Amino acid sequence: MSKPLIRVLLVEDDAVDRMACRRALARNLDYEFLLSEAESGQEGLQLAHEQQPDCVLLDYHLPDLNGLEFLAALTDDTGAVSIPVMMLTGTDNATIAVEAMKRGARDYLIKDVEHQYLELLPAVIQRVLSERRMLTEKKLAEDKLAQAEAKYRSLVETIPAIVYIAALDGTNRFLYVSSRIEMLGFPPEQWLNDPDVLLARTHPDDRQRTLEERAKSRATGAPLRCEYRLLSHAGTVLWFRDEASVVHDESGRSLFLQGILVDITESKQAEAELREHRYRLEELVAKRTDELARVNAELRRDIAERKLIETELTKAKTDAEKANFAKSEFLSSMSHELRSPLNFMLGFSQLMESSTPPPTFTQMTMLKEINAAGWYLLELINKILDLATIESGKLIVSQEPMCLGEVMVESRTMVEPQAQEHGIQLIFPPADMHFFVKADRTRVKQVLINLLSNAIKYNREGGTVEVTCDMIAPERIRVSVRDTGTGLPPEKLTQLFQQFNRLGQEAGSVEGTGIGLVVTKQLIELMGGEIGVESTVGVGSVFWFELMSDAAPELRAAGSKNEEFGTEG
Repeated sequence: MSKPLIRVLLVEDDAVDRMACRRALARNLDYEFLLSEAESGQEGLQLAHEQQPDCVLLDYHLPDLNGLEFLAALTDDTGAVSIPVMMLTGTDNATIAVEAMKRGARDYLIKDVEHQYLELLPAVIQRVLSERRMLTEKKLAEDKLAQAEAKYRSLVETIPAIVYIAALDGTNRFLYVSSRIEMLGFPPEQWLNDPDVLLARTHPDDRQRTLEERAKSRATGAPLRCEYRLLSHAGTVLWFRDEASVVHDESGRSLFLQGILVDITESKQAEAELREHRYRLEELVAKRTDELARVNAELRRDIAERKLIETELTKAKTDAEKANFAKSEFLSSMSHELRSPLNFMLGFSQLMESSTPPPTFTQMTMLKEINAAGWYLLELINKILDLATIESGKLIVSQEPMCLGEVMVESRTMVEPQAQEHGIQLIFPPADMHFFVKADRTRVKQVLINLLSNAIKYNREGGTVEVTCDMIAPERIRVSVRDTGTGLPPEKLTQLFQQFNRLGQEAGSVEGTGIGLVVTKQLIELMGGEIGVESTVGVGSVFWFELMSDAAPELRAAGSKNEEFGTEG
């Protein structure tokens, strides 16, 4: 097994002493010494720089340098002797050896006459090297510690919180605090030098609670976690969350409290705003709840009142329907009762006109007035009878195909004398027009004659009445009666189809009952149709009605035969 190697530089001008040292080192059983020798100081310095030996054995008296000068030349820029040097001096140079120790020598041996120092030489060299190794390891450890501390400080300075280390002796003094403490307006030194600074800057309302939490953590070793307010140098109140833990050594002994102070002012403000919003929201909810309860109570009252009104309206409607039915029955009965004596009076007046001798001029004039009034009264009674029949639901209309062209020809014949009397020009579609609708022929003729009669009566002298017929939809035909009268303003159009409403014409020269358009509208609606009016003041009016279209009876019959023929084939 090889022995550890130690390189030794011997700087000695005495050959006998060099040989003695060589022999002493060679006899060592634990180490193998590799010896280099120099006879002068300059030679020794050169070999020391070139070989970098583990140890230098330096004689104080050299031809060119003494031991102190050699040490001075071997010292580096930091003032340290990098290679361990052991001084060899005579018995008369003990004081010099001590001075050499001050200048950087690690140890010394005094040369005695019996050469006993040679027996100690290997052990001293081993001790010097061991001390050097320990110093080197210590320096490495210190360097590592300094590096770790530098890394820790660098890391701590980047944390967005105040990092601290506090003593556990009950004083709460700070052993370390990061530069983030400046956010409170204080330099770190002030917090390190003043043990009462934390308590002094804690908000008065939070001091007792904070002291109790710290005492509990110190007594039990449990982690510390609490929130409290700190006052900055400017007096601003800031909220912090303090989180710390007790650091123990390997034996479990508590060393210090290490923690961080996190600024939670913004979150606390947000919590306060949230509480305020929640409080306001609860107030609004309570207010809205009260309002809703009040509205519900009012709504229940309104519903009860509405139900009462609906009950009364239903009763009133029933009573009105009964009264209307009674009115219709009365009008129908009275119309029948009035027509018989009226027909008798008209017949008697006509008989008097043709009697012999003939009536005088005055009598003839009175008879014509009686006839005109009688015929007007008979027309009124007939319309009232129609209206009563419709309102009582007794009027039955037939729904069958009918030709509009035929009805128009017949209607024109009936109103032609009236138009000629007023100088009105009548314009109708061609006589061979074939538009068929599904309706009651008699009632359609009655509607058309009434619209034509009104168009003539309320027209201007020499005016025009034009009748058109158009297919406005695949199953819808519109008949329009256009006149060149004075027209009606919008506010009067809404009153057209009201019973006995002549729109202010009661005192005019045109006779009327105010019933014709009402009957016309109800007849059209009974046949599934629709009626309307468009009017412009100073231009005239257009009354129109629409009915469902239908095929001609001949075409329908032919289609049925074709279907039967196709079925048989």
